[in-house]
Amino acid sequence: MKKVLLPQKIRDEGMDVLKGKVELVIAPDPSQDTVAELIKDVQGVILRTTSAITREMIASAPQLEVISRTGVGVDNIDVGAASEHGVMVCNLPGVNSISVAEHAVALIVALAKTLPYFDHEVRKGNWKSRNAYRSGELYQKTLGIIGFGRIGSYVASIMGKGFGMNILAYDPYLSHAGDSELKVTFCELEELLAAADVVSVHLPATSDTKGLLNKERLKLLKPSAYFINTARGSVVDESALVELLQAGKIAGAGLDVFEEEPVAMDHPFATLDNVILSPHAAALTKECVVRAAVEAAEAVIDVFAGREPKHLYNKAALKRG
Repeated sequence: MKKVLLPQKIRDEGMDVLKGKVELVIAPDPSQDTVAELIKDVQGVILRTTSAITREMIASAPQLEVISRTGVGVDNIDVGAASEHGVMVCNLPGVNSISVAEHAVALIVALAKTLPYFDHEVRKGNWKSRNAYRSGELYQKTLGIIGFGRIGSYVASIMGKGFGMNILAYDPYLSHAGDSELKVTFCELEELLAAADVVSVHLPATSDTKGLLNKERLKLLKPSAYFINTARGSVVDESALVELLQAGKIAGAGLDVFEEEPVAMDHPFATLDNVILSPHAAALTKECVVRAAVEAAEAVIDVFAGREPKHLYNKAALKRG
């Protein structure tokens, strides 16, 4: 029976897909050293976000056939090394689109309506906080979407159709919206940053997107703008974002992802009352984690059965090999 390594347990529904079909190897902890030791004699890995599969790990695992991600991003896998060794890398595009999009929308609304402020003040007994007039409306304001894939386009649809926002989009691979009923203006990144009242980031972590939102670009944001990132921390220059927030050069930020995770307790973000933080949890809804666990497990079973998995991320590289 083939062995499948779980650096972290997945939901029971996913475990049920595997039971009786494979031998499960569950890591006692997701540290790199532990995973590096356990991967050596397994045929499959089902990977969440905490652990990384490096070139060295792949080279040390001659029986490895498949690495299956419980999400979309594959930035914690050395895909090049996997392809060189004939290892299939599977991911789940679209599995978390609804959950992440809804989280981004929640951050936008919470910031615009200053919900953390009101909650804090009411708990202190400050009913007069209602007269501070700090919250604003989103209707007919401009939302800038950076990355117009499944998640970005769904955020645009919710905010455009539901809240009446005007939508700007930047995506180097797209020039029009798939939804003919959604009015979207595609523009250059700098134009979007300068014009938007809210900016929401939905880009993958790649060599092209690393540091894309640098200090010069972030300085284009309006002082009244809100900045949302539910994508990857590496896309943004965090120190530059902190400077802008501390100086009041932008109104606030809603952040689910960070350059280093877990985010440090003494990170400047944690001291700012115009920032809402969440622990890279946008995709971790009850519904999404079940869906991801089941589909990631099914991909492994497909590979072991000789079937092509539904989403084979490195298909082209494997063919070239």
